[in-house]
Amino acid sequence: MTRSRNWVLVGPTGAGKSTVGALFAARRGLRFIDLDATIEAQAGRRVAEIFAEDGEAAFRALESQALANALSDDGVVIATGGGIVLDAENRRRMRESALVAHLHADVATQLHRLRDATDRPLLARGDRDGVLHAMAAQRTPLYAGVAHVRIDTTSRDAADVADALHTITFDPPSMHAAPRRLDVDSPRGAYPIHIGAGLVADGTALVDAVRGRHALIVTDAHVAPLYLPVLDATLRRLRPDLRIGTLVLPPGESEKTLDRWREAVEALASLGATRDATLIALGGGVIGDLAGFAAACWMRGIDVVQVPTTLLAMVDSSVGGKTAVDLPAGKNLVGAFHPPSAVIADTSTLATLPPRELRAGLAEVVKYGAIFDARFLDWIEPNAAALLAGEPGVTAEAVERSCAYKAAVVARDPFERGDRALLNFGHTFGHAIETEQGYAGATGGLVHGEAVAVGMMLAARLSAAVGRASVADADRLERLLGSLELPTRIPSGLDPGALLDRMRLDKKADASGLRFILWDGIGQGRIVRDVPESLVVEVLAAR
Repeated sequence: MTRSRNWVLVGPTGAGKSTVGALFAARRGLRFIDLDATIEAQAGRRVAEIFAEDGEAAFRALESQALANALSDDGVVIATGGGIVLDAENRRRMRESALVAHLHADVATQLHRLRDATDRPLLARGDRDGVLHAMAAQRTPLYAGVAHVRIDTTSRDAADVADALHTITFDPPSMHAAPRRLDVDSPRGAYPIHIGAGLVADGTALVDAVRGRHALIVTDAHVAPLYLPVLDATLRRLRPDLRIGTLVLPPGESEKTLDRWREAVEALASLGATRDATLIALGGGVIGDLAGFAAACWMRGIDVVQVPTTLLAMVDSSVGGKTAVDLPAGKNLVGAFHPPSAVIADTSTLATLPPRELRAGLAEVVKYGAIFDARFLDWIEPNAAALLAGEPGVTAEAVERSCAYKAAVVARDPFERGDRALLNFGHTFGHAIETEQGYAGATGGLVHGEAVAVGMMLAARLSAAVGRASVADADRLERLLGSLELPTRIPSGLDPGALLDRMRLDKKADASGLRFILWDGIGQGRIVRDVPESLVVEVLAAR
């Protein structure tokens, strides 16, 4: 890369690119270029006039030429228009010639910031809310694919965002690092985990895992507008012979039911899926679990490719082959062990992840340090801010290291008859909380990762109560979870006795009673039996 001192800011209209860019350039001592202002100066007309008189295509041609000219300089910060990413050549040029920062803002923030704007031609159509949502669905994946870093500007002023950009440093050779790969041994044969940005659009690893003539893509209504068109187009481009079906389910843990599983199986039947068909699970843990179970059952087992779009699914549920649906009595009570044929962890999809879901995924990242490796926790602590910001390099490393820990343990114990149970650290308590809240999730309860964070704290406190670990270790875990903006206390209104009853039906219980995943200190997870229930209730009752 020859222009390592250049920065390009991309993102939706109203994200603050021009204001932030000017402030950031001043902090770095670089020259600032506002691409729209440059086009207006050269054309002698406002952008809105160019749109009205010559059409959008003419403006896009001017925009592409202005970008190429700006990138030919060195030491510049370029604020682009929201549609710069629509052109593939623009995306390639930016990615290869600059450090690209995606400034994100949600639609509500955009509407507020643009409430008095009259110079945005694409917003002159009346329904601003609808137009902005449509543009977000089309463009957000493109921003994610081109950017090296993402900063959410929602509820932040321009100076704060510029300061955040100023703290970011890159090792230029690492910016375009090749996708990472891990291989996982399983009873059905080894399978790869591919980790990197842009893997769905590239498609090479994906189609390598699709054997037969039929593929069913299962996703949910949140993910479908963002990534289903890209995945579908990739398959059709690289496998034109493939017969493709799609099933879009409602989102949320409450939809991980036998009824929704039946819809997936019936979709396979409608597709005419044969024994060499592939089911592609595009989404978070709910979709991965449900679709994986459908694949396990169709014709006694067909291939499933996991394409996780949440951090939690990337580092945990997509790897190892656990598939299941929930019952009112408890989580994941009906399911099967069915390893995937591949995992495609496209880290660019995390750019569209709501901050709450990103934080929830970080709970599972922390879990690996807590039970396996204190040095990983040592790495997470100073990188907490970068992880919360979704910094691509740090996030990719967190995903790879987490997957490596899980891959090692599931290879040793594919059916959870031994130390694979350690991966459930925090889950016995967490699942009880989720079940008792009726799987309300984000609509009125804790999402899975948040429940696991609380569960890990309860497990750490219980470890101290039975004399296995120090209170200081539990306190350190609480500080780390707090720095990642995760909850550490049981939500109000949940009865300790009711939670204990839920735990008795947990999958980690067996004929001899409850098994708890505790620790003997950070990095030393243990499977423990014969924990007095009175101590469990005491820990549950301590608010």
